[in-house]
Amino acid sequence: MDAWDVEKYARWYPFCGVGIDTYYDPETGTLAAVAVDACRGPQVSIGGTPLVGRLPSELEPWLEETASTLEDPTLPEYVDGLRFGPRGEPYLLGLGLVLRCQQNGDHARCRPVFLAPQWAMRGQEWIEDLIPDTEWLTY
Repeated sequence: MDAWDVEKYARWYPFCGVGIDTYYDPETGTLAAVAVDACRGPQVSIGGTPLVGRLPSELEPWLEETASTLEDPTLPEYVDGLRFGPRGEPYLLGLGLVLRCQQNGDHARCRPVFLAPQWAMRGQEWIEDLIPDTEWLTY
């Protein structure tokens, strides 16, 4: 798939040298998501908790604690709290975060995908349809 073909998916552009993949909304052309490579990407933290390259089990307590603080009765049910995608990845859509895994030798490491609000509020089914298969199937 060519990174700029937008028949079905968002536009995708990898910044391989820095370990970042970017996804652009096909309707507006604006940046809609950023994925950080678990092995080569920069470290990104939320509230002092580093997310990139961590073992998923290390982040379980943080996920549960953070999800409990995101409960908001004004948000749609599919956005509120902690949700899981079809591949088991946790979604904290209230934060605009999908915490994916990427294989690194014998271990799976965390590969966060940060979503712009216009994508996060659509819910996980839309996100999975917009982001190219290269994100879901390669890592």
